Amino acid sequence: MDRRLEWIVGNGAFAAALYLALVDQVDWIQYALIAVVWWLLVKAVWVTSDGAARRTTPSAVPPLCAMVYDLGVLGALFLAHWHWTAFAYAATCGCLALIDARRTSRP
Repeated sequence: MDRRLEWIVGNGAFAAALYLALVDQVDWIQYALIAVVWWLLVKAVWVTSDGAARRTTPSAVPPLCAMVYDLGVLGALFLAHWHWTAFAYAATCGCLALIDARRTSRP
């Protein structure tokens, strides 16, 4: 599968689950999303501290598209009063930006 299509499908599924959790108030999806966001943070912090940025693949989408999507997710999380989960998502985005910067700066 193309990397861009993989990004669209993965983030589309996350956005659909976020919609179901926030608008339809499906409890088990809320807990699953919180677990996924915190797992992504743990994984991103681990890779950042490990210095394994050479093994990551480059981003498949333009940074503007990724930023708009991330701001939308953060806005939805804040409007739903999931402040700690929004913090975890923002920290994950920051760690991924650090990983991307390290990857591009190394030969």
